[in-house]
Amino acid sequence: MPLRRRDARDRLTFELVESADADADLEDDSPAWGSAAGTTPVPRGSTAGASRSGAASPVDLDALGPGQGVPVPGPEEAPDPAEPADGDPSGGARASRSGRRTAVVGAVAAGVALVLGGMLAVDAWHGRADLDRLRAAPGGVEPLPDAPREQWTADVSLPSGFSLVPGALVTFEGESAVARSLDTGEERWRVEVGAYAACGSALVWSLPFGDPDDTLVCLAPSLDAAGAPLPEDELPFDPMTGRVEASAWTVTVVDADGEVLGRREVTSEGGAPSPGLGGTIVRAERVGEVPEGDGALVEQDLVTGEISEMPVGRPAVVRVEDALTGDLRWEADVPFVARSGQCVEWSETDGTQTTRTELENLWVAVETRLLRVDGCGVTSWFTPDGTRLDDVGVPTDGVVALGDGTYYRDPTSNDYSWGYPAGGDVTAAPAILAPDGSVRWEAPGPVVVPRSTDGRPSPHVVRDGLGIAAYDEAGAELWRTDEVGTPESVLVAASDTLVISNGYGNGVLIGLDAATGRERWSFGREEAEAALDVGSGWGTDTAYTDGTRAIVTVSDWDAGRTTLLALDLSDGHVAWTTEVSADGGSWAAPLQGRLLRMSETEIARLG
Repeated sequence: MPLRRRDARDRLTFELVESADADADLEDDSPAWGSAAGTTPVPRGSTAGASRSGAASPVDLDALGPGQGVPVPGPEEAPDPAEPADGDPSGGARASRSGRRTAVVGAVAAGVALVLGGMLAVDAWHGRADLDRLRAAPGGVEPLPDAPREQWTADVSLPSGFSLVPGALVTFEGESAVARSLDTGEERWRVEVGAYAACGSALVWSLPFGDPDDTLVCLAPSLDAAGAPLPEDELPFDPMTGRVEASAWTVTVVDADGEVLGRREVTSEGGAPSPGLGGTIVRAERVGEVPEGDGALVEQDLVTGEISEMPVGRPAVVRVEDALTGDLRWEADVPFVARSGQCVEWSETDGTQTTRTELENLWVAVETRLLRVDGCGVTSWFTPDGTRLDDVGVPTDGVVALGDGTYYRDPTSNDYSWGYPAGGDVTAAPAILAPDGSVRWEAPGPVVVPRSTDGRPSPHVVRDGLGIAAYDEAGAELWRTDEVGTPESVLVAASDTLVISNGYGNGVLIGLDAATGRERWSFGREEAEAALDVGSGWGTDTAYTDGTRAIVTVSDWDAGRTTLLALDLSDGHVAWTTEVSADGGSWAAPLQGRLLRMSETEIARLG
């Protein structure tokens, strides 16, 4: 349940009372501050103290000198209330009343200032917590009440990749890693890491979310496979990963402030190294006898995709070591399992296509809270501490990390059929896994993972027949409906609203109440075309959220134009639109909550 600001009147109440009796406020027989703790009681007649019930007693601020606290006189120091003060011709009662009125007003003003300051501090704390939650959520962006404008622009070369450290985007120029603030675009630091370095995690399947690592691990090739210096004009590249192939590497570990924590030299013995998660290096290699038939020509049925005789490959082992010290953190055996991974390659020469076996391909990649090993027969997913998440007995399954720290294991998401018969007998159920990899509950159908959230809990949406059902974190059914069809995707889960795309009919987007499944609003093709001035060839690719709006990416393929469309999550009305790209050469994406417009030559912050 979202936090709501309580009315200030529910927090504290003040009452100003002026009694006709000058000494009426002194007739309080309740114990004063400290009396319950065994200290000397404050005598009657003193102007200091508070009742145990919490009602404020007046404090004579005029009687205090600079830097003094509340006076607590002993019995012999107690003034006689009937005796006027020296030099006061009007008597002590009037002075006492005036002093007490000043004291009460001063105390109340101080109390109001204290409470208001506390409220501002609480609101600032909640605001900071909300902002941090959005920045870490999948597809979350900082609040965008109006159409965003460019805040800064920087010329970069994105084809060489980029990485993230807290609050900064790291790109690569020559032999240097360059960190730029996501808020200002200013260069934070520049560190030499070596030419053609691979740093941090590669963006392979999805945008990163969560908090980035505090350290950046970079690996720069220094020698080719034969042990010779790398020639600038004939660099060997791995066709699977696009990385330079080498036999020796320089490891550089940099912290978020650009301080080099250490460097060391490593080789490719045990597998070519790749940057891992949490300041690590990952290696994977095939083990056992090299299989016969690798690279052999095979015939593939062009209709079914089946290959009559597919040779058996060999297993692999994955190792994760500390990037700075080289100490082994964990390792795992990955057995060969038929029908998993890509085991064939296609080529065409003079119009003739050939198909060959490719049994030895192997590579690793890291995503949010996931380490993936991929290759013929050994595709697998691990947690950062080495727990395998996919089911070894289900070669077609795959795993994705969810925004709440859990994982989703889909038994059919990796059914590529690269050289194997398609449509295998898959009896495993989709499952939500706890952070430690244990099964929390199994779903009756595929779980539709939201593209973006605001970081708050939301129900799991499951395709069930011709409708959908929603389940809580423990797997208890919350509701089900067949009135909105089977969603193609859940674009946004935020502000107690689920924005689904059903992919057919007049309805493009539908907003559902997350608690009941009832339709709140729909946004049809006619409304979209009127709001965006697009033709018939367009579609919604994905969406982000700032917690109050669904920020939908709309691609007009005929015009080659990309537009952001912001819909209010409460009622679906158009809040704003803005064009991201007029030529299809750039795209918008959130990184650590900052919405960026990116192309191969520049990045810009939108806000």
